[in-house]
Amino acid sequence: MVTRPLARTSRKGDNANDLPASDSSDEQKRLSEKFAIHRRLVPLVSENNNVIFLNAASAPPSNLIVHEAITRYSAQALYEDYPYTQWRQQREEARQLLARCINAEAPETIAFTRDTTEGLGGFIRALPFEPGDNVVAVDSEHPNTVLGFLALRDAGLEVRLVPTIPEARRTGRVEAVTARTLEPYVDGRTRAVGISSISFDAGQLNDVAGICSALRPRGVHVLADVAQHVGVARIDVQALGLSAAAFSLHKGLNCPTGVGALYLSPAAFAELGDPAPAIVNMAAVRNLGEGLVVDAHAPVDYFPDARRFEHANMSLVGVAAAAAFARFYLEVLGPADVEAHLYRLTDLLRSECARLGVRVVGPRDRGCRAPHICVLDLDAEAWGPYLRESGGARFTVNRLGVRVSFGFFSSVDDVGRFVAVLELGIARGLRV
Repeated sequence: MVTRPLARTSRKGDNANDLPASDSSDEQKRLSEKFAIHRRLVPLVSENNNVIFLNAASAPPSNLIVHEAITRYSAQALYEDYPYTQWRQQREEARQLLARCINAEAPETIAFTRDTTEGLGGFIRALPFEPGDNVVAVDSEHPNTVLGFLALRDAGLEVRLVPTIPEARRTGRVEAVTARTLEPYVDGRTRAVGISSISFDAGQLNDVAGICSALRPRGVHVLADVAQHVGVARIDVQALGLSAAAFSLHKGLNCPTGVGALYLSPAAFAELGDPAPAIVNMAAVRNLGEGLVVDAHAPVDYFPDARRFEHANMSLVGVAAAAAFARFYLEVLGPADVEAHLYRLTDLLRSECARLGVRVVGPRDRGCRAPHICVLDLDAEAWGPYLRESGGARFTVNRLGVRVSFGFFSSVDDVGRFVAVLELGIARGLRV
């Protein structure tokens, strides 16, 4: 199954307003009915009217698909004398499903990690460089990418941060990052660029395809944090042209924390020149015999793909959850429907915020923003306690304001309830 990626340019049909009224109404009805059924899988929101859960970009509430997978795993651990054979089979099933989620070339391009950070770090530590070489990221990039680069500064790697935050303050606009944004900071000694496909703070959809098109032919690797992308929108790592991508599974794929994935493209793997993992585990090598005695005179025969970055003692319960939910996402929810459902909710919230005079930070165009994130330009100190205590809202406060984020379980009613809370706050004198 190949899913068409989230595009960055507006096309006819991208916006519900581009459709004939009857078609738009029918499609909205279909999506509402479909996701109302699946909302029942998340008891926190389907059985609790005291909570408006708007924090899916941090970690969504769990669901019955994952609960069943974990319960099954626990039962196998309780009653079977050697469940590892089926757990390992499940690991390979999960690997195949994750490859489908991002349209990777093959399952072997996927390595399981503890989280996004470990995946990013695995690639960064495998990156060959000489003292004086450099890497580039924007100043608003997720800390774990920037810190991974900075850890190599003492070894002579120059870290160049593009100052997008001052520009956003000057113009009052947070824009998507493009190749043009990075170009003044890239030169003949640039080894890699680190970029999020969807920003964790403002939710802009960065032009990763354009960045790869401009830089990969010049031998610059592009490492993407796609944690805010996988599970909420279609993504095609081959079409994007990425060297590598890392993501946790506890966000869009709704798994427990402690399991993530690293994608390493075959082309980038070849360019890295047989990269050695920063931490070598026996799961990374092919020539370790059943006796588990290492022959110090034999070469270390790593797997010829991303699996050399994997650990043997990974979270197999997390992998079990990943297999269950990834299959549900691909074959029941449908990536295109999830994306459309989430865009509908953020479109509605943006429209209501405009009516109330609440500014939404970040790009307006669907081609430049995430389907699931809206950041409201509200004073967090004044609004935060009110929204939590009076409204029952769950959200994230960041440097830009109040970040609201939806999941597959979210509904138009959630938006309406949250807007009503905003209206009441304004009526009580809270400033917008």
